[in-house]
Amino acid sequence: MSEPALSCGNCRQPMQRLALPGHYGRRVELDLCPRCHLVWFDQTETARLTGVGLLELIGAMAGTQSLPHETLHDTARCPRCSAGLKTVHNRSRWGSSLQLECRNRHGAFQSFAQFLQEKGLLRPMSRVDRARLVEQRGHVDCVNCGGAIGRDDEECRFCRSVPALLDVARLARALDPEGVLEPQAVHGATAERTAMQCAACGAALPPQQSLACAQCGATLAISRLAQAHDSVAALGPALRAHAHKPAPEVIKRRLDALDADLPRRRELAAQWQAEAQEARHGRSFDWEQWTTWWPFDTNPLRAVLIALAIWFIWWFW
Repeated sequence: MSEPALSCGNCRQPMQRLALPGHYGRRVELDLCPRCHLVWFDQTETARLTGVGLLELIGAMAGTQSLPHETLHDTARCPRCSAGLKTVHNRSRWGSSLQLECRNRHGAFQSFAQFLQEKGLLRPMSRVDRARLVEQRGHVDCVNCGGAIGRDDEECRFCRSVPALLDVARLARALDPEGVLEPQAVHGATAERTAMQCAACGAALPPQQSLACAQCGATLAISRLAQAHDSVAALGPALRAHAHKPAPEVIKRRLDALDADLPRRRELAAQWQAEAQEARHGRSFDWEQWTTWWPFDTNPLRAVLIALAIWFIWWFW
């Protein structure tokens, strides 16, 4: 049975418990605070999310951005033990990210923007991006809380997040890391495409063309989380079908990857075994050395000595 939802360590209100699809058919449980726009996770829960799980989590995040934002207080606590929180700076292949970690290591809070940044789904908003969004909507939407950011604001006045854009093409690849949805337009580019090319069709992009591609019309970056989720929600059914029954070529690709990695795994296992034997011999009696002193082959003299020792013990007992 799933445990009940925790109370948020910031606003003290019950958080939303999410049971999301994880790898190997498992469910990954996370707690989301819709008022504070925070996600609470234990250990490495987010690393165990499948593409479908990530899609559902972003959908849940987007559904909370219509609510007024609750400011993050200095008195925020761990929802499990009420201990204080400390700021932890993490490094990933996408750059640096932040989280508020329980001092007793029960888990950590991340804002929506911090989570998306850690996954490499956000990119900085240029002046051209900002000017175009302001021209279209009159303001810029905060990717974290959904609040309106003014033309000259350097951060969101509600949650203090830095204005950023969600990279839709990179989100689509994060949802589909195995490339099973190749027919989708957003997967048409290889990972070697430069930042100045459309991630959907590969066409060259001028510096001022960063929100949408003039060649194919693909949306490249979005400031509203709900709009970003809507743009990739169509991938959901195909991803669920793939999770239920992967295609034969995908299974073969997985097996080939395991075969290629087998020598490294064997070498690592041999190294672990050698280290364990060395540690065991260093703190316990060396059985192999003892057998060299007292071999198990038949020796009459040893048998006589053992018999005398047993008789001596029995006589004086």
